[in-house]
Amino acid sequence: MNKLFISLLLASQLPLQAQEVSAELRGNISELISIRAANSQRHIASSLGKAFNEEVYSGQFRKTLMGGTPVEDEDSTDCPMATALANRILKQFDPRDYDAAGILQRMDTHLATPAPQTEEAEKKACEAFEKLSELVQKEYRPVLRAREHAKEKEILKANAGRSSVVQLDFGVQMEVEPGTDNIRKLNRGTTETGVAFYTRTTRRMEWNDLPEAIRLQEDKLPPARSWTFWVPAEAGQKVAEFKQKRTQSEEARRAELMKKLMGNRKPAVSLKKPVAAEPTEDEEEDEVIMQKIKVWRDDPAAPVKTLPDVVSDMI
Repeated sequence: MNKLFISLLLASQLPLQAQEVSAELRGNISELISIRAANSQRHIASSLGKAFNEEVYSGQFRKTLMGGTPVEDEDSTDCPMATALANRILKQFDPRDYDAAGILQRMDTHLATPAPQTEEAEKKACEAFEKLSELVQKEYRPVLRAREHAKEKEILKANAGRSSVVQLDFGVQMEVEPGTDNIRKLNRGTTETGVAFYTRTTRRMEWNDLPEAIRLQEDKLPPARSWTFWVPAEAGQKVAEFKQKRTQSEEARRAELMKKLMGNRKPAVSLKKPVAAEPTEDEEEDEVIMQKIKVWRDDPAAPVKTLPDVVSDMI
């Protein structure tokens, strides 16, 4: 992630336009979805042959997409495959960011267009699709992150008004379930990343797995049955600033002590530490998003079922 995007994400106030898509991006998203949907339908039709019922498939896809909300029970619909495809679209893109009716029209046009007949033509079509996909991803991610950051602020503000939520340092918030367990004995946890909570895991978790923004405040974490933390996107930056100030303070104390010990004599070795090189523009930045973490000590009498980690990106 580039520095411009990081600065956008960490800004205290995000302009309204940062959360909106342009007319051009809206058109590109719609076109990308229509191509993807047409290709999927063409592939399914080819695989099923005579068993493929175009009317049922198309009808279910249109119904789900136009509904604007993912269908929870895909198997209960007339065509689960069509529902699954529409669900993926609805989960990856906000319905306000594309023209559903236009997608269906473009999809029909793509399906009516003969497939590439040569390898060169097929290669060009694939390259064009990849280029469009990369363009949408590049322009749409900042919009989604800006929306998440705005929602994050709303969640943290709402939490601040709840008597059960405690405000910790670095912007971290905490809520506990009454109990007597020590947090260092935790062995289970759930993690939800991003306000959209598009990544959720239930797995073994230990003290060292928690973000540093939490571990640095161990003395403020009371005994409990479970602990829930909200770790805002900027917590990591605040931790880095805190550690830098602490290091500078320690270096100043050491320098003062050395001055007292040495008097007017000059030290044989310079106490000045080498300055770390500034990151280059080409270096990748880690993606910074909000985390909601709940941790507890597993009860041997009723162990928690461990689920595999699931990572489903937005695009």
